[in-house]
Amino acid sequence: MTTAIVHISGTSNFAPDKRWGIFPSISAGWVISEENFLKDKISALDFLKLRASWGQNGNQAISAFQYLATISFENVNYFFGPNKGSVFTGGYPNILPNPDVTWETSDQVSVGLDARMFNSRMSLTFDVYNKQTKDWLVNPSALASYGTNAPYINGGDVSNKGIELGLGWGDKIGEFSYNINANLAYNTNEVTHIANNEGIFHGPGNVLGQGTEELYRAQVGYPIGYFWGYKTNGVFQNAQEVQAYKNSDGQVIMPNAVPGDLIFNDTNDDGQITSDDKVMIGDPNPDYIVGLNLVLEYKGFDFTLMANGALGHQIARSWRRWADSPQNNYTTDVFARWHGEGSSNKYPRLSYGAHPNWQYNSDIFIEDADYLRISNLTLGYDLKKAIKAIPLAQTRIYITAQNLYTFSKYSGMDPEIGTSTTSDNWAKGIDVGYYPAPRTVLVGVSLKF
Repeated sequence: MTTAIVHISGTSNFAPDKRWGIFPSISAGWVISEENFLKDKISALDFLKLRASWGQNGNQAISAFQYLATISFENVNYFFGPNKGSVFTGGYPNILPNPDVTWETSDQVSVGLDARMFNSRMSLTFDVYNKQTKDWLVNPSALASYGTNAPYINGGDVSNKGIELGLGWGDKIGEFSYNINANLAYNTNEVTHIANNEGIFHGPGNVLGQGTEELYRAQVGYPIGYFWGYKTNGVFQNAQEVQAYKNSDGQVIMPNAVPGDLIFNDTNDDGQITSDDKVMIGDPNPDYIVGLNLVLEYKGFDFTLMANGALGHQIARSWRRWADSPQNNYTTDVFARWHGEGSSNKYPRLSYGAHPNWQYNSDIFIEDADYLRISNLTLGYDLKKAIKAIPLAQTRIYITAQNLYTFSKYSGMDPEIGTSTTSDNWAKGIDVGYYPAPRTVLVGVSLKF
């Protein structure tokens, strides 16, 4: 079976000559298990289908009128002339016009199979995909000398490749029935093009705290939104270690450091710590996303367990002020700080005021964030099974626990923080006090007439 579709969409977000997008797609499937060369040849195989598809999708989700120099009247009150008793409202162009901005297009090829085996007790779904996003709609930063904000642009290309696997097994043994389904997705993400000479979209400063520099960026050859900062080699324990920390030419790299300061990695071996030493220190994009669904039923009882998780990614976490003093409030990880030789080789000493130990974006703020969460656990019983006189088709009582427990070594409140709260919707995995998902217990009754 083959299906072909052409989708035509228009939007007023773009200039009149850029508004229309044409997005074709085609898919084909082949039920091999119905072919004579395979039908009834493998007793365990009930159904096998190969499928392939190619298609394009468009994205126009940006602020309106980016092709014009729109006027803002917000927070532009002023006094005109010597009379200070009357306040006037002004306006200004709040973006540079970009008449060339147009549709972002995602081009995806997918090949997969569906199978059922052992009298349909077992199910299998497998997909391999290659998704190329072109003309990425992004709102970049602009130099202050431009005098206003930058508009959305078609700023680059992003590649996502991966596999998806789903397995299921279900059966009924007497009055006991069960179904278990698990899924696994693996994805690699890479920025393949940035529409400027540098090949980088820079994130803003002041994300982890006031006075901090750029934390994340999109750069050709790297995963989107990766964390950028300093790698550390522990904490100086004494003055001798400070003097012994040298580059390959014998130059002391951090001569002004004192015991308790972080040992920043001189990655370019030039004998000093500068922004040129910053490297990739984390990736907020999970390598694997997993899910699990278990359903059990027996004589009116039902039990459901749902779990989800992610593996192979990091979170940047900081809940601290930056004009610090030892008298400020802290979380309990402050007990792991350096406070004397041999006390800590990860967190530096506390100090008054801003200090590179805490103000530089470094890997001491980056944590592995693997987790598996029991997102739903439900136990129910149909009273109709025990009390036949109940004049209803079903009288089910149940108790449900949502977000029951999360298995994770992440020290923050919730490892499932998703998209960042910054202005860039492509940034994620930044925890500056993300409110955690609550644990909820529900008790209820479900009636069917």
